[in-house]
Amino acid sequence: MCSAIVSLNGLLALFGSLTFILAHQKTSRPPCCMDTLSSSVCQRLRHEKRVHFARRCNNDIEFRLIQCCSTCNRFKRSIPYDRIAQSLVRMNCDDRYGASFCKKYVNDQDVWTYKQWSCSGYSPYMAFRACRKTCGFCDFDKVHYNLRNATDACKSIPEDKDRR
Repeated sequence: MCSAIVSLNGLLALFGSLTFILAHQKTSRPPCCMDTLSSSVCQRLRHEKRVHFARRCNNDIEFRLIQCCSTCNRFKRSIPYDRIAQSLVRMNCDDRYGASFCKKYVNDQDVWTYKQWSCSGYSPYMAFRACRKTCGFCDFDKVHYNLRNATDACKSIPEDKDRR
């Protein structure tokens, strides 16, 4: 009987730890707001195709929050970040590659052999694009979509050693 209690306590301790790890791997911030397509590409798009650029800033979640976020913020025809970001996420809260893939991603269970990505670690853009729901980007109690949080998130992205 004693060994059964010890084993049960061991399992409870193990699962308690796993629960902590799983919760810790989810994000608590929006993706970094910058122009990942590059400032020059985003500015060229804004200059040459103003109507199309405004439409993408106001309707395309990945374009607005990742690809040309900074340039969209400075464009008068785009809805301000604080007003549009959460509604875009709410309308597009899904996992592009499915729950099974994303659970591995969140738990860092060898999805990619040579890289270790997590929801808010080395590749938050990939996490946002591939596993938005599972990574916690749709948990509005924890992730607050405002421009200050999105620009602060840029400070916490680790430097990619492969890009040096």
